[in-house]
Amino acid sequence: MKRTVVYISSCALHADGTPDTFLLQELPWLRRHFDRVLVCSGGGIAEVTQDRPMKITPSKPACAGLRAFIMARFQKQFWNEIKHLHADHQQTVKNALKLFMFTVRGLKLYYWIQAMLSEKEQTTVYAYWMSYDGYAAALCKRKDPAIRAVARGHAFDIDIRRNPMNPYLMKRFIAKWLDRIYPINETAKQQIMAYADFAQEKMEVIGVGSMGKQAQTHLPAPRFTDRVFHVISCASMVEIKQIPLFIDTLANWDCSRLYWLHIGGGADEAAIRTYAQTKLSGNPMVCYELTGALPPEQVLDMYETQPFDVFVNTSKNEGTPVAIMEALHAGIPVVAPAVGGIPELVDDSIGCLYNRDGNTADILHALQTIFSKSAEEAEQMSILAQARWNERCMIDSLLPKLFPVQAKERADI
Repeated sequence: MKRTVVYISSCALHADGTPDTFLLQELPWLRRHFDRVLVCSGGGIAEVTQDRPMKITPSKPACAGLRAFIMARFQKQFWNEIKHLHADHQQTVKNALKLFMFTVRGLKLYYWIQAMLSEKEQTTVYAYWMSYDGYAAALCKRKDPAIRAVARGHAFDIDIRRNPMNPYLMKRFIAKWLDRIYPINETAKQQIMAYADFAQEKMEVIGVGSMGKQAQTHLPAPRFTDRVFHVISCASMVEIKQIPLFIDTLANWDCSRLYWLHIGGGADEAAIRTYAQTKLSGNPMVCYELTGALPPEQVLDMYETQPFDVFVNTSKNEGTPVAIMEALHAGIPVVAPAVGGIPELVDDSIGCLYNRDGNTADILHALQTIFSKSAEEAEQMSILAQARWNERCMIDSLLPKLFPVQAKERADI
């Protein structure tokens, strides 16, 4: 019987059909272990026949959107959540509309999936997010109990602080019907437990992982050759990433010459460029480069060909950042806040964590801690960083835990 996996992610494909990074990093493994891979995104559904497609053109089975809009109001779980909102004194017109549109989106994905499946398939439905992607997966499982339906849980899709509507967006329905739920870290697990504690037996913490073969070689810390402290960061230029906070930190740097490279663009890019020019022009010890957004392949190439002393993350909130994983793969020590799943990935052996509400003084102290390491200590940190990536971040090591049957079948061939 043909083995099919349906990868559901509302953001799997960009508007122009280019695949999302999260999809690309898992696609080669999925194609090796399943006979058929379907990708269902907010733009439609398509069968994927390449490991690294440049573009995917999805189809939209007829009338699914209209059908979802009509049928959403007749879903029992929709009215159950309305009652839940009422019981918690959260029933407003705005919240009811949010719940309704959530239901419509999930139903639309579900109808698209059903149009593409056959009874002659052994199907696994895999929701990358525990949002309406997970709702669609739960609907598939309810229709056909023979399928295996699973979902990940990250941050915005489960955290009440990130989205106060999360407890009312079908989480109980999702937890009831899915076979397994995979929070990406212990923090995410506890966030789900806050409103769906009955699903504890279904939960298993498994990280997201990142692309790459087993890490074995790394570049030497450059400050011991050119006497410049090389710092890299990689994040979208948006408020939650707190890049201006790091700029303020660098304005106070006086330990040595420092070169900062930041990768990433975003809504605040123009303002951050202006802010960096204003704040850092007065510090002759610091030079910097802001690359803007770059393709994933170019980012990974920079890690492999340019040496760095430290990777810095200053985000206000995180799941388990892939950018940190990529730094570990390259053997780069990490400075980051103790938020989300970061403490499960980074400790004193491979970097330096600062308090989750840390200020410029805290970040500066963490940077100085890395800077103070000897050449031998820096070398050991690089070795341990790569060992950490091999153990906890390598996609080919993590996905078999999500799909144990398929992994075993492939191993037995």
